[in-house]
Amino acid sequence: MKILRSMAIIGIVGTMAVSATGAYFTDQKSIAGNTFATGTLRLTLNHPSGKPFRVQAAYPGYQTGWEYMDVFNGPYPAQPGQLPFEAYLWLSRTSGSSSLYEALNIDLYDSGWDSICGNGDDVLIYSGSLVGINGQAHRIQTSDKDPNAQGTPGNDDIRPGWSQRICQRLTLPTSVDNSLQGKEVVFTEWVDAEQNND
Repeated sequence: MKILRSMAIIGIVGTMAVSATGAYFTDQKSIAGNTFATGTLRLTLNHPSGKPFRVQAAYPGYQTGWEYMDVFNGPYPAQPGQLPFEAYLWLSRTSGSSSLYEALNIDLYDSGWDSICGNGDDVLIYSGSLVGINGQAHRIQTSDKDPNAQGTPGNDDIRPGWSQRICQRLTLPTSVDNSLQGKEVVFTEWVDAEQNND
């Protein structure tokens, strides 16, 4: 009898709990369409007909004319999700004389405000031996030197739809000796674009 009475009490309490729960007012709203997407880096290298360098019959003291590459965060106009990036340049010897490669010097400049190489408003990026920027471990940041870039000095980037013109010339120093006669070297220029975290 006590068991039946206990079961009856449990049943009554359970019914009251269900009835009490159903008596609250409720309302509900939602915000649909939440979207999360990653951005993209869009590096393009544009260059004139004079690039890549094709030099024949160079001699001690020989210097090429100015050539350039445009590091372009394209397309223009910028596309949704296109990110600014930092640009880094480095070289690698593909084939040929390592002695000639080690002897060659390169001048790299940002073209300045008017994008014309060698007219006096250029900003120095690097001047020295090719081996000084050989390999990805020795790459140099070019975007820090861009007067058209966005950011504080030393933290510039290349904005979507914008480019940086890098003026270049090669020099065979007058100090080289006869051991480099008849030599040839082939090298590759690399540009890395990396997300800007400034």
